[in-house]
Amino acid sequence: MSSTGKEYWRSIEERADAPGFSEWLHREFPEAASMLDSSSRRSMLKLMAASFGLAGLTACSRPVENILPASKGVEDYVPGNPLFYATVMSLGAAVSGLVVESHDGRPTKIEGNPEHPASGGACSAFAQASVLGLYDPDRSRMALHNGAPSSWDEFLSQFTPERLAGGAGLRFLSQSVNSPSLEAVRAYTLRRFPKARWVEYEPISRDEELAGADLAFGRPLQPHYYFDKADVVLSLDCDFLALDSPAITCTRDFARRRRVTSAQDSMNRLYVVESQFSVTGGMADHRLRLRSSEVGALAVELAKELGADLDGAPRACECALSQRRTARCALQEQHAPLQRRQAAARRPADGAPRAC
Repeated sequence: MSSTGKEYWRSIEERADAPGFSEWLHREFPEAASMLDSSSRRSMLKLMAASFGLAGLTACSRPVENILPASKGVEDYVPGNPLFYATVMSLGAAVSGLVVESHDGRPTKIEGNPEHPASGGACSAFAQASVLGLYDPDRSRMALHNGAPSSWDEFLSQFTPERLAGGAGLRFLSQSVNSPSLEAVRAYTLRRFPKARWVEYEPISRDEELAGADLAFGRPLQPHYYFDKADVVLSLDCDFLALDSPAITCTRDFARRRRVTSAQDSMNRLYVVESQFSVTGGMADHRLRLRSSEVGALAVELAKELGADLDGAPRACECALSQRRTARCALQEQHAPLQRRQAAARRPADGAPRAC
Protein backbone atom coordinates (compact mmCIF):
# COMPACT_ATOMS: atom_id res chain seq x y z
CA MET A 1 0.00 0.00 0.00
CA SER A 2 1.47 3.34 -1.05
CA SER A 3 0.84 6.66 0.72
CA THR A 4 1.32 8.70 -2.44
CA GLY A 5 -0.29 6.49 -5.05
CA LYS A 6 -3.28 4.28 -5.36
CA GLU A 7 -4.24 2.02 -2.51
CA TYR A 8 -4.46 -1.72 -3.17
CA TRP A 9 -6.05 -4.43 -1.04
CA ARG A 10 -5.28 -8.12 -1.02
CA SER A 11 -8.61 -9.57 0.12
CA ILE A 12 -12.20 -8.65 0.85
CA GLU A 13 -11.53 -8.74 4.60
CA GLU A 14 -8.72 -6.16 4.26
CA ARG A 15 -10.94 -3.99 2.15
CA ALA A 16 -13.68 -4.22 4.75
CA ASP A 17 -11.14 -3.80 7.60
CA ALA A 18 -12.63 -6.74 9.44
CA PRO A 19 -11.27 -7.54 12.94
CA GLY A 20 -10.46 -11.12 12.06
CA PHE A 21 -8.22 -10.10 9.19
CA SER A 22 -5.85 -8.07 11.40
CA GLU A 23 -5.50 -11.02 13.76
CA TRP A 24 -4.73 -13.38 10.91
CA LEU A 25 -2.14 -11.00 9.51
CA HIS A 26 0.04 -11.19 12.64
CA ARG A 27 0.06 -14.95 12.75
CA GLU A 28 2.90 -16.91 11.13
CA PHE A 29 0.64 -19.78 10.02
CA PRO A 30 -3.07 -19.73 9.20
CA GLU A 31 -4.11 -21.94 12.16
CA ALA A 32 -2.74 -22.58 15.67
CA ALA A 33 0.57 -20.77 15.06
CA SER A 34 -0.06 -18.10 17.71
CA MET A 35 -0.57 -20.81 20.33
CA LEU A 36 3.18 -21.57 20.23
CA ASP A 37 5.07 -19.03 22.30
CA SER A 38 8.87 -18.83 22.46
CA SER A 39 9.33 -21.48 25.18
CA SER A 40 6.91 -24.05 23.71
CA ARG A 41 8.33 -23.70 20.23
CA ARG A 42 11.83 -24.35 21.52
CA SER A 43 10.61 -27.48 23.28
CA MET A 44 8.90 -28.73 20.15
CA LEU A 45 12.09 -28.30 18.12
CA LYS A 46 14.00 -30.27 20.73
CA LEU A 47 11.52 -33.13 20.53
CA MET A 48 11.67 -33.11 16.74
CA ALA A 49 15.48 -33.22 16.76
CA ALA A 50 15.46 -36.10 19.26
CA SER A 51 12.96 -38.09 17.20
CA PHE A 52 15.02 -37.61 14.04
CA GLY A 53 18.16 -38.73 15.84
CA LEU A 54 16.53 -41.88 17.22
CA ALA A 55 15.08 -42.74 13.80
CA GLY A 56 18.49 -42.40 12.17
CA LEU A 57 20.11 -44.51 14.88
CA THR A 58 17.62 -47.30 14.29
CA ALA A 59 18.09 -47.20 10.51
CA CYS A 60 21.87 -47.53 10.77
CA SER A 61 21.81 -50.71 12.87
CA ARG A 62 23.13 -53.92 11.28
CA PRO A 63 22.21 -57.54 11.93
CA VAL A 64 24.60 -59.42 14.12
CA GLU A 65 26.74 -61.86 12.14
CA ASN A 66 29.47 -64.03 13.60
CA ILE A 67 32.55 -64.22 11.40
CA LEU A 68 34.52 -67.40 11.96
CA PRO A 69 38.12 -67.70 10.81
CA ALA A 70 39.17 -70.47 8.44
CA SER A 71 40.72 -73.10 10.67
CA LYS A 72 42.15 -74.96 7.70
CA GLY A 73 43.81 -73.37 4.74
CA VAL A 74 42.63 -74.15 1.22
CA GLU A 75 45.25 -74.83 -1.40
CA ASP A 76 45.63 -72.11 -4.04
CA TYR A 77 42.89 -70.04 -2.41
CA VAL A 78 43.27 -66.26 -2.32
CA PRO A 79 40.44 -64.29 -0.66
CA GLY A 80 38.59 -62.26 -3.27
CA ASN A 81 39.74 -64.31 -6.28
CA PRO A 82 37.13 -66.54 -7.93
CA LEU A 83 37.31 -70.32 -7.98
CA PHE A 84 35.78 -72.45 -10.74
CA TYR A 85 34.17 -75.85 -10.21
CA ALA A 86 33.07 -78.36 -12.84
CA THR A 87 29.65 -79.89 -12.24
CA VAL A 88 26.57 -81.16 -14.09
CA MET A 89 22.93 -80.14 -14.01
CA SER A 90 20.03 -82.51 -14.58
CA LEU A 91 16.86 -81.08 -16.13
CA GLY A 92 14.10 -83.11 -17.72
CA ALA A 93 16.18 -86.33 -17.82
CA ALA A 94 18.96 -84.45 -19.66
CA VAL A 95 22.37 -83.63 -18.25
CA SER A 96 24.48 -80.59 -19.12
CA GLY A 97 28.06 -79.95 -18.07
CA LEU A 98 28.59 -76.64 -16.30
CA VAL A 99 31.37 -74.53 -14.81
CA VAL A 100 30.37 -72.62 -11.67
CA GLU A 101 32.23 -69.47 -10.64
CA SER A 102 32.40 -69.03 -6.87
CA HIS A 103 33.52 -66.07 -4.75
CA ASP A 104 34.43 -66.88 -1.15
CA GLY A 105 32.29 -69.99 -1.18
CA ARG A 106 29.25 -68.37 -2.85
CA PRO A 107 28.32 -69.33 -6.44
CA THR A 108 27.84 -66.22 -8.57
CA LYS A 109 27.96 -67.24 -12.27
CA ILE A 110 27.29 -70.37 -14.33
CA GLU A 111 28.60 -71.14 -17.80
CA GLY A 112 28.87 -74.25 -19.95
CA ASN A 113 31.76 -76.66 -19.66
CA PRO A 114 33.66 -76.69 -22.98
CA GLU A 115 35.04 -80.17 -22.22
CA HIS A 116 31.62 -81.75 -21.62
CA PRO A 117 30.19 -83.53 -24.70
CA ALA A 118 26.58 -82.46 -24.00
CA SER A 119 27.15 -78.74 -23.45
CA GLY A 120 30.32 -77.97 -25.40
CA GLY A 121 30.82 -74.67 -23.60
CA ALA A 122 27.22 -73.44 -23.82
CA CYS A 123 24.38 -73.48 -21.31
CA SER A 124 20.66 -72.81 -21.31
CA ALA A 125 18.70 -70.02 -19.67
CA PHE A 126 17.51 -72.47 -17.00
CA ALA A 127 21.11 -73.17 -16.01
CA GLN A 128 21.91 -69.45 -15.92
CA ALA A 129 18.94 -68.78 -13.66
CA SER A 130 19.52 -71.77 -11.36
CA VAL A 131 22.08 -69.81 -9.31
CA LEU A 132 19.30 -67.46 -8.23
CA GLY A 133 17.56 -70.33 -6.46
CA LEU A 134 20.36 -70.46 -3.91
CA TYR A 135 19.56 -66.92 -2.76
CA ASP A 136 15.78 -67.15 -3.01
CA PRO A 137 14.30 -65.80 0.27
CA ASP A 138 11.28 -68.10 -0.15
CA ARG A 139 13.43 -71.21 -0.33
CA SER A 140 12.55 -73.79 2.30
CA ARG A 141 15.05 -73.76 5.18
CA MET A 142 13.68 -76.64 7.23
CA ALA A 143 12.04 -80.01 6.91
CA LEU A 144 8.24 -80.02 6.67
CA HIS A 145 5.80 -82.68 7.81
CA ASN A 146 2.30 -82.32 6.34
CA GLY A 147 3.05 -78.62 5.78
CA ALA A 148 4.15 -77.99 9.37
CA PRO A 149 7.76 -77.29 10.45
CA SER A 150 9.63 -80.39 11.53
CA SER A 151 13.20 -81.64 11.90
CA TRP A 152 15.39 -84.31 10.37
CA ASP A 153 15.62 -86.09 13.71
CA GLU A 154 11.86 -86.49 13.72
CA PHE A 155 12.03 -87.76 10.16
CA LEU A 156 14.67 -90.35 11.00
CA SER A 157 12.66 -91.48 14.01
CA GLN A 158 10.05 -92.84 11.61
CA PHE A 159 12.54 -95.36 10.18
CA THR A 160 12.25 -98.05 12.81
CA PRO A 161 12.39 -101.80 12.08
CA GLU A 162 8.94 -102.28 13.62
CA ARG A 163 7.27 -99.63 11.46
CA LEU A 164 9.06 -100.28 8.21
CA ALA A 165 8.73 -104.08 8.10
CA GLY A 166 11.12 -104.37 5.19
CA GLY A 167 9.86 -101.17 3.50
CA ALA A 168 6.17 -102.04 3.23
CA GLY A 169 4.30 -98.81 2.50
CA LEU A 170 7.52 -96.83 2.00
CA ARG A 171 7.70 -94.75 -1.18
CA PHE A 172 10.47 -92.55 -2.58
CA LEU A 173 9.60 -89.77 -5.03
CA SER A 174 12.35 -88.21 -7.14
CA GLN A 175 13.00 -86.74 -10.55
CA SER A 176 14.49 -88.79 -13.37
CA VAL A 177 17.60 -90.55 -12.15
CA ASN A 178 20.55 -90.18 -14.52
CA SER A 179 23.35 -89.75 -11.99
CA PRO A 180 25.60 -92.75 -11.20
CA SER A 181 25.84 -91.63 -7.58
CA LEU A 182 22.08 -91.33 -7.16
CA GLU A 183 21.63 -94.63 -8.99
CA ALA A 184 23.93 -96.30 -6.45
CA VAL A 185 21.93 -94.75 -3.60
CA ARG A 186 18.69 -96.01 -5.09
CA ALA A 187 20.05 -99.51 -5.57
CA TYR A 188 21.30 -99.64 -1.97
CA THR A 189 17.99 -98.30 -0.62
CA LEU A 190 15.91 -100.86 -2.49
CA ARG A 191 18.18 -103.63 -1.26
CA ARG A 192 17.82 -102.34 2.29
CA PHE A 193 14.03 -102.06 1.94
CA PRO A 194 12.96 -104.67 -0.61
CA LYS A 195 9.23 -103.90 -0.26
CA ALA A 196 9.67 -100.19 -0.90
CA ARG A 197 9.02 -98.48 -4.23
CA TRP A 198 11.02 -95.73 -5.96
CA VAL A 199 8.90 -93.50 -8.20
CA GLU A 200 10.34 -91.05 -10.74
CA TYR A 201 8.29 -88.02 -11.74
CA GLU A 202 8.82 -85.11 -14.12
CA PRO A 203 6.48 -82.11 -14.42
CA ILE A 204 6.62 -82.41 -18.22
CA SER A 205 5.93 -85.97 -19.32
CA ARG A 206 7.79 -87.44 -22.29
CA ASP A 207 5.84 -90.69 -22.40
CA GLU A 208 4.80 -90.04 -26.02
CA GLU A 209 8.42 -90.04 -27.14
CA LEU A 210 9.07 -93.31 -25.34
CA ALA A 211 5.93 -94.84 -26.85
CA GLY A 212 6.97 -93.72 -30.34
CA ALA A 213 10.45 -95.16 -29.89
CA ASP A 214 8.88 -98.40 -28.70
CA LEU A 215 6.85 -98.60 -31.91
CA ALA A 216 9.85 -97.79 -34.08
CA PHE A 217 12.63 -99.77 -32.36
CA GLY A 218 10.81 -102.20 -30.10
CA ARG A 219 12.20 -100.59 -26.94
CA PRO A 220 11.19 -97.43 -24.99
CA LEU A 221 14.33 -95.44 -25.74
CA GLN A 222 15.04 -91.73 -25.63
CA PRO A 223 16.00 -90.48 -29.10
CA HIS A 224 19.20 -88.52 -29.68
CA TYR A 225 19.16 -86.35 -32.79
CA TYR A 226 22.24 -85.40 -34.82
CA PHE A 227 21.17 -82.12 -36.35
CA ASP A 228 24.72 -81.35 -37.42
CA LYS A 229 24.51 -84.22 -39.94
CA ALA A 230 21.05 -83.42 -41.34
CA ASP A 231 20.63 -81.47 -44.56
CA VAL A 232 16.83 -81.19 -44.24
CA VAL A 233 15.01 -80.97 -40.91
CA LEU A 234 11.22 -81.33 -40.56
CA SER A 235 9.65 -80.34 -37.24
CA LEU A 236 6.07 -81.44 -36.64
CA ASP A 237 4.71 -79.26 -33.84
CA CYS A 238 7.97 -79.62 -31.90
CA ASP A 239 9.95 -76.68 -30.52
CA PHE A 240 13.25 -78.54 -30.34
CA LEU A 241 15.25 -75.28 -30.21
CA ALA A 242 13.60 -74.14 -26.97
CA LEU A 243 10.91 -75.64 -24.77
CA ASP A 244 10.67 -79.18 -26.16
CA SER A 245 14.36 -79.92 -25.71
CA PRO A 246 15.72 -79.78 -22.13
CA ALA A 247 19.30 -80.14 -23.37
CA ILE A 248 21.15 -77.62 -25.50
CA THR A 249 22.65 -80.28 -27.73
CA CYS A 250 19.94 -79.82 -30.34
CA THR A 251 20.41 -76.05 -30.46
CA ARG A 252 24.18 -76.31 -30.64
CA ASP A 253 24.21 -78.95 -33.41
CA PHE A 254 21.55 -77.12 -35.44
CA ALA A 255 23.42 -73.82 -35.20
CA ARG A 256 26.61 -75.53 -36.32
CA ARG A 257 25.07 -76.20 -39.75
CA ARG A 258 23.94 -72.58 -39.98
CA ARG A 259 27.48 -71.24 -39.96
CA VAL A 260 29.18 -70.93 -43.33
CA THR A 261 32.93 -70.48 -42.98
CA SER A 262 34.11 -71.66 -46.41
CA ALA A 263 32.86 -72.14 -49.95
CA GLN A 264 32.42 -75.88 -49.35
CA ASP A 265 30.06 -75.43 -46.38
CA SER A 266 26.32 -75.68 -46.92
CA MET A 267 23.43 -74.69 -44.69
CA ASN A 268 20.66 -77.02 -43.65
CA ARG A 269 17.00 -76.47 -44.47
CA LEU A 270 14.35 -76.26 -41.75
CA TYR A 271 10.66 -76.95 -42.36
CA VAL A 272 8.29 -76.37 -39.42
CA VAL A 273 4.64 -77.32 -39.06
CA GLU A 274 3.15 -75.97 -35.83
CA SER A 275 -0.06 -74.68 -34.30
CA GLN A 276 1.44 -71.67 -32.52
CA PHE A 277 4.51 -69.53 -33.02
CA SER A 278 7.69 -70.78 -31.35
CA VAL A 279 11.45 -70.24 -31.40
CA THR A 280 11.87 -73.08 -33.87
CA GLY A 281 9.18 -71.57 -36.09
CA GLY A 282 11.03 -68.27 -36.03
CA MET A 283 14.16 -69.99 -37.33
CA ALA A 284 12.32 -71.93 -40.03
CA ASP A 285 13.00 -71.45 -43.72
CA HIS A 286 9.47 -72.65 -44.48
CA ARG A 287 6.70 -72.55 -41.88
CA LEU A 288 3.17 -73.93 -42.10
CA ARG A 289 0.57 -73.06 -39.49
CA LEU A 290 -1.62 -76.05 -38.78
CA ARG A 291 -3.86 -77.27 -36.00
CA SER A 292 -2.35 -79.78 -33.63
CA SER A 293 -5.17 -82.21 -34.38
CA GLU A 294 -4.21 -82.20 -38.08
CA VAL A 295 -0.46 -82.73 -37.70
CA GLY A 296 -0.91 -86.51 -37.69
CA ALA A 297 -2.75 -86.41 -41.00
CA LEU A 298 0.01 -84.31 -42.51
CA ALA A 299 2.61 -86.78 -41.28
CA VAL A 300 0.73 -89.61 -42.98
CA GLU A 301 0.52 -87.67 -46.24
CA LEU A 302 4.25 -86.88 -46.15
CA ALA A 303 5.10 -90.49 -45.43
CA LYS A 304 3.08 -91.55 -48.47
CA GLU A 305 4.90 -89.04 -50.64
CA LEU A 306 8.21 -90.49 -49.43
CA GLY A 307 7.09 -94.01 -50.34
CA ALA A 308 6.47 -95.37 -46.86
CA ASP A 309 4.16 -98.35 -46.32
CA LEU A 310 1.23 -97.08 -44.26
CA ASP A 311 -1.00 -100.12 -44.17
CA GLY A 312 -1.11 -99.89 -40.39
CA ALA A 313 -1.55 -96.14 -40.22
CA PRO A 314 -4.28 -94.87 -37.92
CA ARG A 315 -7.58 -94.36 -39.67
CA ALA A 316 -8.14 -91.21 -37.66
CA CYS A 317 -5.30 -89.49 -39.51
CA GLU A 318 -6.85 -90.40 -42.84
CA CYS A 319 -10.22 -89.05 -41.72
CA ALA A 320 -8.67 -85.82 -40.47
CA LEU A 321 -6.82 -85.37 -43.75
CA SER A 322 -10.02 -85.96 -45.73
CA GLN A 323 -11.91 -83.43 -43.63
CA ARG A 324 -9.14 -80.87 -44.13
CA ARG A 325 -9.26 -81.32 -47.91
CA THR A 326 -13.04 -80.93 -47.88
CA ALA A 327 -12.87 -77.76 -45.80
CA ARG A 328 -10.13 -76.32 -47.99
CA CYS A 329 -12.14 -76.96 -51.18
CA ALA A 330 -15.23 -75.36 -49.64
CA LEU A 331 -13.23 -72.33 -48.62
CA GLN A 332 -11.78 -71.96 -52.10
CA GLU A 333 -15.24 -72.17 -53.68
CA GLN A 334 -16.55 -69.57 -51.25
CA HIS A 335 -13.82 -67.05 -52.06
CA ALA A 336 -13.64 -67.76 -55.81
CA PRO A 337 -16.18 -65.05 -56.88
CA LEU A 338 -14.36 -62.44 -54.78
CA GLN A 339 -10.99 -63.43 -56.21
CA ARG A 340 -12.38 -63.19 -59.76
CA ARG A 341 -13.78 -59.69 -59.09
CA GLN A 342 -10.45 -58.57 -57.62
CA ALA A 343 -8.57 -59.92 -60.64
CA ALA A 344 -10.95 -58.13 -63.01
CA ALA A 345 -10.52 -54.88 -61.12
CA ARG A 346 -6.76 -55.07 -61.52
CA ARG A 347 -7.02 -55.35 -65.32
CA PRO A 348 -7.47 -52.24 -67.57
CA ALA A 349 -10.05 -52.03 -70.32
CA ASP A 350 -7.69 -53.26 -73.04
CA GLY A 351 -6.97 -56.47 -71.15
CA ALA A 352 -3.30 -55.70 -70.44
CA PRO A 353 -2.21 -56.39 -66.87
CA ARG A 354 -2.11 -53.30 -64.69
CA ALA A 355 1.07 -52.45 -62.85
CA CYS A 356 0.79 -52.68 -59.05
